[in-house]
Amino acid sequence: MDFIHSRIHLNTRKGLFRMEGLMEKLGNPEKRMKFVHIAGSNGKGSTATMCESILRHAGHKTGLFLSPYVFDFRERMQVDGQLPDKQLMADVLESMLPALAEMKAEDKECTEFETVTALALMLFERCGVDTVVFEVGIGGLLDSTNIIPPPLCAAVGSISLEHTDMLGTTIPEIAAQKCGIIKRGCRAAGYCDLVPEAEQVLRDTCRELEVPLSVADMRKLQVLESDDTGSRFVYDGEEYRIALPGRHQIMNALTVLSVVEQLRLGGMELSRQAVAEGLADAMVIGRLQVVRQQPKCVIDGAHNPGKVGALCAALDSLYPGRPVVAVMGMMSRKDFRTAVPLLAKRCRTFIAVPAADDMPQIMQPETIAEVAREHCADVRVCANAEAGARLAVELARPEDVLVATGSMYLLSSAKVGFTAE
Repeated sequence: MDFIHSRIHLNTRKGLFRMEGLMEKLGNPEKRMKFVHIAGSNGKGSTATMCESILRHAGHKTGLFLSPYVFDFRERMQVDGQLPDKQLMADVLESMLPALAEMKAEDKECTEFETVTALALMLFERCGVDTVVFEVGIGGLLDSTNIIPPPLCAAVGSISLEHTDMLGTTIPEIAAQKCGIIKRGCRAAGYCDLVPEAEQVLRDTCRELEVPLSVADMRKLQVLESDDTGSRFVYDGEEYRIALPGRHQIMNALTVLSVVEQLRLGGMELSRQAVAEGLADAMVIGRLQVVRQQPKCVIDGAHNPGKVGALCAALDSLYPGRPVVAVMGMMSRKDFRTAVPLLAKRCRTFIAVPAADDMPQIMQPETIAEVAREHCADVRVCANAEAGARLAVELARPEDVLVATGSMYLLSSAKVGFTAE
């Protein structure tokens, strides 16, 4: 872990040339596996997790690549739904050291994310994985994960303004980056509620590359019930259950069903039972996750305005009329001036905290509090997420809902604070 975190964080020299060079030195394991590739601004981790669960229930040896992690680094590269062995990960990384050293000597030092992506691919091959569900890091076109060959299916989830310094300042520009994972020879699935400008880019991309596209038809959806344990719904005459709360997760599940449709059209056998059981068993850490019942404590890694908006809609739906006490911290590269008011205006008390300890990219909690005070009468500042969560529990009334959010990085500490006795 020390070695991985010592890698450079970002590299201004955009492109896939470092990843391509590194994978060549490592023997190109990505060419010996099949992929489902998933991009999007919001929901791609949940979408990826549901896809992996279905493939595993259908009998495939699966790899799941996610970012970031919440409690354990190994969450990022799961094999058959399990965290990999620590010693095995260390052995695989050690086998990569000569290639990484060569890249550095050639003035092509790999970033932390590139190193982790390569580690995942090497680990998956070592474990005999046949199908990998690969979540994009940032964007798509130039993301480290895009060195894979044409996937079985490329899925594009919800799209909103994010990472505008890297991906573009308009929805069409950002959508074009996300759709960069769609390659001639693959199949594609799209989010059923894309904004029109993004949907146009998706359809144009698929048409130009002659890629078949599936997008769920909202008219075929009937939601039967939804609470903080998940939802039950009917789509196209078939009933499903998911354990992920919030209407936005139903939308993500519809994207997964579009992926299933394309995989079936491509010749993969996915039984009705495997799909239903895969969806029902899928669990994602840190997405509207209830970690304590009294008081009701929820952790959710909403880290941009789109995700915070979905979180707020879920709180309004799942806990109507109940006061909210929020613990929130964000990274400086995120649009906190748009995201913070969405939550603060719903709060009885708002507690600003750093998103992480010892990270240079955090937004200072005092700055977050300054924005929150325009929308909430009771705003506090705490030194870290655990202290903020403990304070929230101290201040809680029986009817309150406590939520920690703003970044995946703070959820582990917030959970400790929420569950401390």
